[in-house]
Amino acid sequence: NPRFSFESIDLTAYPYAALAAHPPCGEVMAPRTMEDKASLLDAAGEERLLQKAARIAAEVPGKGREQVLYEEVMAALGYKHNKLPFRELAGRLPLEPLREDAGGTPWKAYALLLGVSGLLPARQSSAWDDTTRQFMRRLWDFWWKQQSRFESRIMPADAWRLGGQRPQNSPLRRLAAAAALFGSTRDLAARLLALDPARPRPWFRASAALLSRSNGLEYWNNRLSFSGKPQAKESALIGPDRVSAMLTNVVVPFLAAAGTPIQPLLADLPPEQDNALIRESAQRLFGRDQNPALYQNGLRQQGLMQIFYDFCLAGRTGCRDCRLPASLACQSGSANE
Repeated sequence: NPRFSFESIDLTAYPYAALAAHPPCGEVMAPRTMEDKASLLDAAGEERLLQKAARIAAEVPGKGREQVLYEEVMAALGYKHNKLPFRELAGRLPLEPLREDAGGTPWKAYALLLGVSGLLPARQSSAWDDTTRQFMRRLWDFWWKQQSRFESRIMPADAWRLGGQRPQNSPLRRLAAAAALFGSTRDLAARLLALDPARPRPWFRASAALLSRSNGLEYWNNRLSFSGKPQAKESALIGPDRVSAMLTNVVVPFLAAAGTPIQPLLADLPPEQDNALIRESAQRLFGRDQNPALYQNGLRQQGLMQIFYDFCLAGRTGCRDCRLPASLACQSGSANE
């Protein structure tokens, strides 16, 4: 399946061995200095990013640079519950026909994405206001002209998880974000690669601005659904937390895969939303009373996740045969010699 990606698999959803009450890696790390602990997480975080970069680089020859970035961004827009259908949609509606058929117009790209995703409403709702009816009529009028060409690619609507999540994360809004990012004639990949990573803070500001665009889809500026009332306060199609996650997990590895030096950016990687995996890894390595400031930047959070996947998740016998404590002890011995 050319649209398959290991990134679509949530490995933590599978059972893994129970770990010791007092993990031996924590005992090895207990006497270490904060500098030693930080160095470990920095190295593990960089390794995780380079592994992502290697996976992206392996896909570029067969798919092209822009298509690979499109697929990675789409998967990131799906967040946890809709990661797989977003990536599937990027394969069913590749970037080149999306741009060509939309003619550089984001709302037309949105109509195509909604149509192929199977999420374009088939009939009007009594809950829609006049603005929504006009917007939907424009989407329908465009999609119906294209529908026959994409008939065999349309996804079943039940492929998507629409409930049990914040309204801001609805696939309907996330697809609008995708249309704003990829529906215009401007090449997102080229624009990102043109930025200078040697100046990290301006680079992060400019990259975040590129990912936060909502041009051509102002309908969603103050709405959370088709049926809801307009909100008094505007809500970004991609919030700051998701932008930060996309910069760390997609854009920086994409740059590395393209041969751009990413070292200047690593110390300034923005933190992501805290999650159970990060907290669990930190507790095992550094104990319950560790200082959270140690892993409050994006690189060290990546390091905690890399250690979890390489050792905690991969261990078949829990902590009993884990290779991490011995590896840490060897590093300590080398440093002391």
